[in-house]
Amino acid sequence: MVQSTSNWSCGVASVMDIFGGKWKLNILWRISQHEGLGFNQLKREVEGITNIMLTRAIKTLVAENLIIRKELKVTPPRTEYYLTASAKSLLPIMAALNEWGKDNL
Repeated sequence: MVQSTSNWSCGVASVMDIFGGKWKLNILWRISQHEGLGFNQLKREVEGITNIMLTRAIKTLVAENLIIRKELKVTPPRTEYYLTASAKSLLPIMAALNEWGKDNL
């Protein structure tokens, strides 16, 4: 997990080190709504994201143990992304943010 040397004791700063930017929480939320999304499905779900930004965000989320990448043994080969238990523990927080956004923005 990414740790800022000056803010390591501040949970909010640590969370923002990972989730800063507009894509990662959105990606986690979309995967939570459609467990087992492939790259192209995820790109369609996350409006406006480019292939490069999606690839970078996925790599970060995998490295932070928030999503897992499963390669399916089908023809043609297919990869799907799933939330880890750690990411699932964020779902109540993301649901609250979703409701707050609907009500206030």
